[in-house]
Amino acid sequence: MGVKPAQIELSIDELILDAGVAGALSPRALQTLRAEVEHELTRLLNAGELPAQLQHSLQIEAVDAGHLTRGDMHQVGNAEQLGAQIAQSVYRSLAR
Repeated sequence: MGVKPAQIELSIDELILDAGVAGALSPRALQTLRAEVEHELTRLLNAGELPAQLQHSLQIEAVDAGHLTRGDMHQVGNAEQLGAQIAQSVYRSLAR
């Protein structure tokens, strides 16, 4: 049986993006992206059971969410959608 969180508060201290991806976004879009990653990841964490990594430690120093390319950005559309995609990738990586 998994652990269901009471309420998750999430803070992302640093979001590291490939220079090609980050360089294609305006400063405002980067802020929107970061806010959407926090929002979507918080939503996912509060919606169900805690992923395996969080059941052992409530503080995680780093998570590798995979790789995005400029092509991925064009397929996604905007910073909000890209942020949601990144959050979902992070969530999946926490479950491993």
